[in-house]
Parts: sequence; C-alpha cells; structure tokens
Amino acid sequence: MNKLLLSAIALIASSSAANASSIPVLDTVTPVGGVFQFSYSATLAGDTGLAFGNQLVIFDFGNYVAGSISAGIYAADMDAFVELTSTLVPPPGLTDDPTIQNLVFRWKGAPFNASGGPFADVSFAGLTARSTVNTVVLDGYSAVTTTNNGAATGRPAYNSGEVGVPVPEPATAGLVLLGLVGAALRARRGQAPA
Repeated sequence: MNKLLLSAIALIASSSAANASSIPVLDTVTPVGGVFQFSYSATLAGDTGLAFGNQLVIFDFGNYVAGSISAGIYAADMDAFVELTSTLVPPPGLTDDPTIQNLVFRWKGAPFNASGGPFADVSFAGLTARSTVNTVVLDGYSAVTTTNNGAATGRPAYNSGEVGVPVPEPATAGLVLLGLVGAALRARRGQAPA
C-alpha cells in the first residue's frame, strides 16, 4: 500500500521523452465554502520514476486562494506550493503569465522507481488547489521526472501539455479604470455648453 502511494506521488512529478510520463487531468471542480476546489489526477509512466527535485508545474491557476494547495496523501514525500514564474518552460504556444500563480508539486522523498525499470504505470489522484472562480480554460503544464532504464537511466525526462485551470478574472485595476471612464463620460454629458 505504501509503495502504491509513493507510486502515485511519482506520477505527479513525472515526464518522459519516450512516453508522456505524467499527464495531469482535471477531475472535478467542487464548491467548498464559497470557493471552488480543483482536483487533479495523473499517471506516472512505467519508464520514469521520481528523484529529489522532480516536479510538476500547472501554469496560470487563476484566482488562487492563498494557502489552499495540497499534495493530499502524498504530502510526506512531496512539497506543494505556488510561484509566479517557473524554471520549467510552458508547452509551445503558451506562456507563463508572471502575474498569475503556478501550482508546483515537487518530489522531496526517497527515489521512487528511479532505476531498474520499466515498471507498471502508476495512477494517483488528490492534488488540489482552490480558486474563487469555477470557469475552466485550458492552460499549460510541464513536468520533469527521471528515466529509469536503458542508457538514459538517471537522466531527466521532460513533458508538457495542456490541462484545465480556473480562468483568471479581469484585473481589478482594469475594472476600476473602466468605471472611471464611464463616470467621466456621464459627467461630460451632464455639462451644459459654454
């Protein structure tokens, strides 16, 4: 059972050149106390494992609720935190908006399936974060894991793609500016010509 849990954690941070070793999937968006919990699952491909520092980044998680990210049952072996910019590159055609939080799940446990593979694929679920909105759009994710067999054993394996995230709401500053322009136009219409 413990090995299965570790396998699931490994899945989170995985990626692979040969296979798409870690593909996060948005499973559910659930209302929780006035906000929305986004729950993700993924599968770690059998030709990759996890070593210290391997990570999964979900880019541009709109309207993130501070302190809500969780690695769930994997927390003993995985850090879960947010950052505005990532050292991992988003998938081609997408960008990492430096004003929107990225979700980061980083392996800190002992190596898991990092050599001697390939092994059976491992599925896991329970990576979560909350947002103030429940509207979903596609944005990017990137992951790095460790190749566990052949000449590339121990070398990083990267993959990236798209996953559902909450859409960012319009910036408050933009709404305030729009309100000021509207007020100015209304005031101008109310003035009599000189």
